[in-house]
Amino acid sequence: MDDVIIPVAFFLILAGAVVAVAYFQTQRNRERDRQYAEAMLGYKEAVERARSEQEANRLQLVEMHHRIKSLEGLLRSVD
Repeated sequence: MDDVIIPVAFFLILAGAVVAVAYFQTQRNRERDRQYAEAMLGYKEAVERARSEQEANRLQLVEMHHRIKSLEGLLRSVD
Protein backbone atom coordinates (compact mmCIF):
# COMPACT_ATOMS: atom_id res chain seq x y z
CA MET A 1 0.00 0.00 0.00
CA ASP A 2 2.89 2.35 0.75
CA ASP A 3 4.29 1.73 -2.74
CA VAL A 4 1.11 3.15 -4.33
CA ILE A 5 1.03 6.50 -2.49
CA ILE A 6 4.04 8.08 -4.23
CA PRO A 7 2.94 7.35 -7.85
CA VAL A 8 -0.63 8.42 -7.09
CA ALA A 9 0.57 11.65 -5.47
CA PHE A 10 2.88 12.28 -8.44
CA PHE A 11 0.05 11.86 -10.95
CA LEU A 12 -2.31 14.02 -8.85
CA ILE A 13 0.27 16.81 -8.71
CA LEU A 14 0.95 16.41 -12.43
CA ALA A 15 -2.78 16.55 -13.21
CA GLY A 16 -3.17 19.63 -11.00
CA ALA A 17 -0.32 21.35 -12.82
CA VAL A 18 -1.85 20.55 -16.21
CA VAL A 19 -5.24 21.87 -15.08
CA ALA A 20 -3.66 25.05 -13.69
CA VAL A 21 -1.72 25.72 -16.90
CA ALA A 22 -4.83 25.12 -19.00
CA TYR A 23 -6.88 27.43 -16.77
CA PHE A 24 -4.38 30.30 -17.02
CA GLN A 25 -4.03 29.87 -20.78
CA THR A 26 -7.81 29.99 -21.10
CA GLN A 27 -7.93 33.19 -19.06
CA ARG A 28 -5.20 34.73 -21.21
CA ASN A 29 -7.06 33.73 -24.39
CA ARG A 30 -10.29 35.24 -23.04
CA GLU A 31 -8.50 38.51 -22.31
CA ARG A 32 -6.96 38.54 -25.78
CA ASP A 33 -10.38 37.82 -27.33
CA ARG A 34 -11.93 40.66 -25.31
CA GLN A 35 -9.24 43.08 -26.51
CA TYR A 36 -9.77 41.87 -30.08
CA ALA A 37 -13.53 42.44 -29.77
CA GLU A 38 -12.95 45.98 -28.46
CA ALA A 39 -10.59 46.71 -31.35
CA MET A 40 -13.10 45.37 -33.87
CA LEU A 41 -15.80 47.57 -32.33
CA GLY A 42 -13.52 50.58 -32.73
CA TYR A 43 -12.86 49.66 -36.36
CA LYS A 44 -16.57 49.22 -36.99
CA GLU A 45 -17.30 52.67 -35.54
CA ALA A 46 -14.52 54.18 -37.69
CA VAL A 47 -15.94 52.52 -40.81
CA GLU A 48 -19.44 53.81 -40.04
CA ARG A 49 -18.06 57.32 -39.48
CA ALA A 50 -16.12 57.18 -42.75
CA ARG A 51 -19.19 55.88 -44.58
CA SER A 52 -21.37 58.73 -43.32
CA GLU A 53 -18.67 61.30 -44.21
CA GLN A 54 -18.37 59.76 -47.67
CA GLU A 55 -22.13 60.03 -48.17
CA ALA A 56 -22.06 63.69 -47.08
CA ASN A 57 -19.21 64.37 -49.52
CA ARG A 58 -21.11 62.63 -52.29
CA LEU A 59 -24.18 64.78 -51.65
CA GLN A 60 -22.03 67.91 -51.75
CA LEU A 61 -20.53 66.83 -55.07
CA VAL A 62 -23.99 66.22 -56.53
CA GLU A 63 -25.11 69.66 -55.36
CA MET A 64 -22.00 71.29 -56.84
CA HIS A 65 -22.56 69.41 -60.11
CA HIS A 66 -26.10 70.81 -60.36
CA ARG A 67 -24.86 74.33 -59.62
CA ILE A 68 -22.12 74.07 -62.27
CA LYS A 69 -24.65 72.73 -64.80
CA SER A 70 -26.97 75.67 -64.13
CA LEU A 71 -24.05 78.12 -64.35
CA GLU A 72 -22.93 76.53 -67.61
CA GLY A 73 -26.45 76.87 -68.98
CA LEU A 74 -26.51 80.51 -67.92
CA LEU A 75 -23.17 81.15 -69.65
CA ARG A 76 -24.34 79.42 -72.83
CA SER A 77 -27.50 81.52 -72.91
CA VAL A 78 -25.39 84.72 -72.80
CA ASP A 79 -23.58 83.76 -76.03
